[in-house]
Amino acid sequence: HIININQKRRRSNINQSVLQENKNKHEIKKNTKTQKLKTQMSESESDEIIIGKVAERLSFFFSNANLRMDKFLRREVTNKANEGGFVTIDVLLRFNTIKNITEDPKLIAKAAKEVKQPLLKLKEDESAIGRVEPFTNDMMEDNVKVTLRVSNIPTKDTDSGPDYDVSREEMVDMFKEFGDVAMVRLLKSKLKGYTNKVAVNRAFVEFHSVEDMEKAVAELCTEDINDESLKPKKVLTVKGTELRVKTMQQWLDKKKTKRDGQSPKAQNNNKKEKSKKRANAEAEEEEMKAQIEAIQFKLDWKPGCVISVKGLPDNCDREMILAAVKSFMGDGEITVRADYSRGQKDGAVRFDEPNEKISSLALELKEGKITIGEEKVQSASVLEGEEEKKYYDDYIAFRTKQMRMHAEEKLKRKKRKTRQ
Repeated sequence: HIININQKRRRSNINQSVLQENKNKHEIKKNTKTQKLKTQMSESESDEIIIGKVAERLSFFFSNANLRMDKFLRREVTNKANEGGFVTIDVLLRFNTIKNITEDPKLIAKAAKEVKQPLLKLKEDESAIGRVEPFTNDMMEDNVKVTLRVSNIPTKDTDSGPDYDVSREEMVDMFKEFGDVAMVRLLKSKLKGYTNKVAVNRAFVEFHSVEDMEKAVAELCTEDINDESLKPKKVLTVKGTELRVKTMQQWLDKKKTKRDGQSPKAQNNNKKEKSKKRANAEAEEEEMKAQIEAIQFKLDWKPGCVISVKGLPDNCDREMILAAVKSFMGDGEITVRADYSRGQKDGAVRFDEPNEKISSLALELKEGKITIGEEKVQSASVLEGEEEKKYYDDYIAFRTKQMRMHAEEKLKRKKRKTRQ
């Protein structure tokens, strides 16, 4: 009887242990699932934050306000040879303010879909981003109708002179209640007594749309800026200082009125001076056009220096190609370039000088002994004959066009200054 009782007790203890063990396993499995779910949610939330930050930068870079100022990006989106005005994500990843947020092209493509001002579009393969409404040269002067002139902005003393006591981000936050702010330019100028440009208490605040500008004007501006008895509906204050706000058009009109108030003799002298400047500018323009036509990129290329690489991996970039090349060639004094744009399937590796290792490198790439991004390329071969000549002809034509476009941009800037 005693033996039976002990056996029952042992069975009971074993059953309890098994039950507890199963319970522990269930809890561990449950906790693992919960932790995995939390990790997935955390990663999802992290991606959303990154996409939001990148969308804000894309909205700025592709805005009319920035394209008026940024000649490099403006050249990219207005280039007639660039159908659709697309800018490759590879190019955008050169911008530190984007690169510091993410280097993932897929997240940048997702961010482009979130931008509302201006509306953006993606290439079919999502390798490049462009504006739905093309930016044209006619838009260069459109900033007046969407820009406020803000003055009396507080400054602080620094070792290098007066600097603003408010950041661009804080200025954006103040004005965004009226709409989407495209750009804030805190103005600085070279004043007597200072070796560098210093704050001058003024800024331009530009909106994306006329509608948003009109909302701000209705609240912050008066109809007659010369009538001090008129007060705006709302006054913005920064660190105890009231800001004074007028439209850019009001500011320009006031400048014109002041200029027109000069004596007839002074006005006549100004007209003569302007006429003289205009004539000189026209002569310079004709000379510049002739110089532009004469521009020709020259390259004394040598045969056997270019490897054509086909079937590159989807995540490929120039750095990846160069890393693979240097792993074979070593870190000697060899100048090598990767002619490739992110998203393309084919590219080229170009050396400045012939090298006995070039053909060996092409062979090892072809056989998969050297990989790019741990992936074997489809083919690799040293260009020869007509293929090599065509490669260099295309490259020289591209660089020539690039140099001429840069010269034309300088000419356009001079013309705008002459009109002013």
